[in-house]
Amino acid sequence: MQSWDSIQVLSNLAITSEYFLQVTLDKSGKVLSSDSGIGPIPSLFDHKEKPIYFSDCFLASDWSKYENQRIKAWKSSHQSFLVDLQKINHPDETTVLTKWEFFFITEDFGTCLGLGHPLDPLRPYNLGLGEFIDGTTNSNELVDILLENKLLGFWDFDPESKTDYISSGLAQMLGYTEEEIIRMKNISWKNHIHPDDYPGMIKDLALHFKTTGNLPFRREFRIISKGNQISWVISFGKTTKWDEAGRPRKMQGLLIDITEKKKQEIWMKEHHYFLRDLAFQQSHSLRARVANILGILEILDIEQQTPESRKLLEILKKESTQLDQALKKSIKESVNQNKSWERGIGTE
Repeated sequence: MQSWDSIQVLSNLAITSEYFLQVTLDKSGKVLSSDSGIGPIPSLFDHKEKPIYFSDCFLASDWSKYENQRIKAWKSSHQSFLVDLQKINHPDETTVLTKWEFFFITEDFGTCLGLGHPLDPLRPYNLGLGEFIDGTTNSNELVDILLENKLLGFWDFDPESKTDYISSGLAQMLGYTEEEIIRMKNISWKNHIHPDDYPGMIKDLALHFKTTGNLPFRREFRIISKGNQISWVISFGKTTKWDEAGRPRKMQGLLIDITEKKKQEIWMKEHHYFLRDLAFQQSHSLRARVANILGILEILDIEQQTPESRKLLEILKKESTQLDQALKKSIKESVNQNKSWERGIGTE
């Protein structure tokens, strides 16, 4: 069973985030803890210890949906379950559809900690991921990535036993049915990494461990579903448990779908190289024609000319020379820009 320690970092993520929601429910539907976005806003006359229940936070009719999924996961000894719930917005009593993954955190499968998020966010939420993954990257980058792309799910990794666990949502994305998820218990996400990308991922993981977490784990790679569908993802991770000798004992993180972003990048690269070659060919073709014009002007220069035609000839030679110099400068600058751009792509 997934212990409290193993998902505590995910709970902390929700507490510091306006995008994610968090709630802990007991078997009766009583709210044991939640973030400020769950439940009614207490008035000055409310008792501080006034209990909050499921029906205070979600549509009462959704309780049966929640209970059915909980009992189904409980009977199957599964670690978590997914459910969509209509969250009540207080004080206006409107509702918004939210997606949740609930984790069992007690041995009797009664108490569940849920992490959710709106299915149709209406404003740019502050994800607070800097709290979750200390210093992994620019916080604005994380906000952009999560709002513009698809959060696939969470993963756990035990470096000592080399075992890993993924959330139900991620398993379903990889093509596993509910029956397979229940039967297989722990499904390894590492087994779905594209073989060409696996060495780089292992290298970054080793550097993260070698620096005792000071070098954050952040890696883009391809994953292959059971149906051989390839998707690009970005993974952020953090080691949440170290032993006394400084060895990693538990690592946790999340996977985000960036397939559309990578498609755009690939198209831009191809478009860039096409334009580069086109510009190169056209520029050199123009220089060749200017060279021909200059050659003709040199021949005319040695022939007898009237003062007027001599003046016009000098103007043509001057303008042609300047055009040739401008083309030469443009080609040089274009080559330098291309080298700089390609170095940047290589670094990425």
